[in-house]
Amino acid sequence: MEKLVEEKLDRLIDLFNQVSMQYKWQQPLTNHFVALTYTLNKSEFDKNKIENLRKHIKKTTGIFSHYRSASMMIISAVLSSKYDDPKVEFNKILNYDKRMREVGFKNSMYLPIANYALLATCDEEGVDTRINKAIELYKEMRKNHPWLTSGDDYPLSIFLSKSDSSVKSIIENMEECYKLLNQNGFKKNNGLQFLSHILGFRKEDNAVKVLRCIRMFNKLKQNKIKVYSGGYAAIGFLSILGEEGYEAVDQVIEVVRILKSTKKYRWLTKETHLYTAAALVSDVYIENMKNNKELIQTIIGISIEALIAAQIVATVAAASGATTSAGIASSY
Repeated sequence: MEKLVEEKLDRLIDLFNQVSMQYKWQQPLTNHFVALTYTLNKSEFDKNKIENLRKHIKKTTGIFSHYRSASMMIISAVLSSKYDDPKVEFNKILNYDKRMREVGFKNSMYLPIANYALLATCDEEGVDTRINKAIELYKEMRKNHPWLTSGDDYPLSIFLSKSDSSVKSIIENMEECYKLLNQNGFKKNNGLQFLSHILGFRKEDNAVKVLRCIRMFNKLKQNKIKVYSGGYAAIGFLSILGEEGYEAVDQVIEVVRILKSTKKYRWLTKETHLYTAAALVSDVYIENMKNNKELIQTIIGISIEALIAAQIVATVAAASGATTSAGIASSY
């Protein structure tokens, strides 16, 4: 394993232990995301900074706000690990939230993640342009895949709106990837839609990108890493590394094996292992790509962080709902 990957993995495991000790009441998946965020941002875990922001969120949002649900810890972690004054950045997110809803985005548990994605990838003067393009993209996604497209596509519509290409061109490109992937064994589902969207970030012949995905999928399968639809996006992040993605996938296989054998991590899902490995390995390859580093960092680094955040929000919310339902049932 490459030394830098090994160092990041060691740091992640150490941070996960630190966060878990401080937040024993949080779900392990949430604590894992906090640790991963601090690892990717090369920041020291600071509980006081997180707690100060959590208090600020409670003061500035309503009791039923999605910012107070599963998103609170996630938003607190990403802002505290990235910014000197996370309260100022959160106030910007609240402003974006209002503007996003005004153009047609619905108030959902994914909107906070989309607003964070906008904050992380857009200058203030370009916000309205990006929001308007993002809602156009989202509506087109809904037309093509009404049963698959929902709030979890909000963050991706924000990322895709950064492209200089027209909405029509972006959608046509994604649709071609979707069909090619499906013709080559990838099942039609939300995960495939995610993957086809991610491939749009790399300007390359679609057939070449799809072939790379197939080879990576098979390589993982050969190494006893079954990729479910929830893990398709991780293949996308490796694929858009280009030819270096083939070397990167070997690193991912090693990281997954270590995570599966690590005490705290063995209880997390297979998709989480794969996402985590892809995030750590991609981060190292991004650092090594000196040319176009800003573009690549924006596309891969921020995107995978936001996608994992959206996945965790959905999982935690579903688990909370199940727990609540069980509690209600047991009271009768």
